[in-house]
Amino acid sequence: MTALPDDLIDPGLRATQEQARASDPAVSAFVAASAGSGKTKVLTDRILRLMLGGTAPGRIQCLTFTKAAAAEMALRLQHRLGHWVTLDDAALDEQLNALRVGGTEAHRQLARSLFAQVLDLPGGMRISTIHAFCQSLLRRFPLEAAISPNFRLVESLDQATTLDRAREGVIAQTDPAALAGLAALATIGNIGKLVLALQAFLTRVEPLMALAEPRLAAAVRRQLDVQYRDEAALMAVAVAVPDEAALAEALRQVAAEGSLAAQGLVAPLQDWLRQPAAVRIARWDDWVRVLLTLEGCPRQINKFAGDKLDQRFPTIRCLIAFEQARVYKMDDQRRSLLGAEATIAMLGVTLPVLRAYAAAKDYAGQ
Repeated sequence: MTALPDDLIDPGLRATQEQARASDPAVSAFVAASAGSGKTKVLTDRILRLMLGGTAPGRIQCLTFTKAAAAEMALRLQHRLGHWVTLDDAALDEQLNALRVGGTEAHRQLARSLFAQVLDLPGGMRISTIHAFCQSLLRRFPLEAAISPNFRLVESLDQATTLDRAREGVIAQTDPAALAGLAALATIGNIGKLVLALQAFLTRVEPLMALAEPRLAAAVRRQLDVQYRDEAALMAVAVAVPDEAALAEALRQVAAEGSLAAQGLVAPLQDWLRQPAAVRIARWDDWVRVLLTLEGCPRQINKFAGDKLDQRFPTIRCLIAFEQARVYKMDDQRRSLLGAEATIAMLGVTLPVLRAYAAAKDYAGQ
């Protein structure tokens, strides 16, 4: 007999067939379906078919995401198994056939005995949430997990209280100068949030927690490719323009013969070049703002020298483009340096808080 195409099969019958296929414990199945479509029924049928196939109820582990789903699964199993005990042979065979299990006398006897087997299990069927299962593993193997045998799960309120105490204790012992620099970056409350954020990436943060202050700062600077010891050293190099005389002459030519827009651009550059180093440092942003766009990219070179001016003075574009590239690099270094200093300041407080928080949790067995 020729099988009907899938699109001609009744949708209800097709869904039943798919559920039966997914409930077969001999196959690995991934079920994606909306709420109320029968996912719990499929899982329940799968467990029943496992037990009817000879698997001892105590050897089955069923994991769900929520406690409600675990409770629902356990109730459905108890109801089905209890109902089987009350059915006559014909009605029980009908239920077993729906599960695609042969309705022999041996199957009927096994089906009627499962209810008592499940009742006799210490603690009932192993149906729990993923979190509860993991917690049970930790309780059985605390030494292998490197935790206290008497650990307990930390509640949200306990976590907040423990974190607050750790934070306040560390801040009370922190150098006021370090706190003053940190105050511009984050509030006291945000420090706690940062600690929790670091806690989520503890395996990546632990190497940093083992570093003393000089090595920690060096590691952060190396990671951000910072090449200067501080901002003063960087700015001293930044305001020392290479081949300054040639660049000043190029700007003079633009101011004398360039377009009005170009003359407006180079005017603040000429003024900046006339200033001593200290003033240049204070007005560094003026220099950057003309050579780079607001997005931090080099401004189009033809904004400074159009085609006609470039034909007469071909070195203008080269000199300005070279300075743009240098300023881009120096400004990037400055941002990296400021980012490194902010990171070092934050880690200088958050890492000790994280250490104190971890120690407090260990002491409390959390």
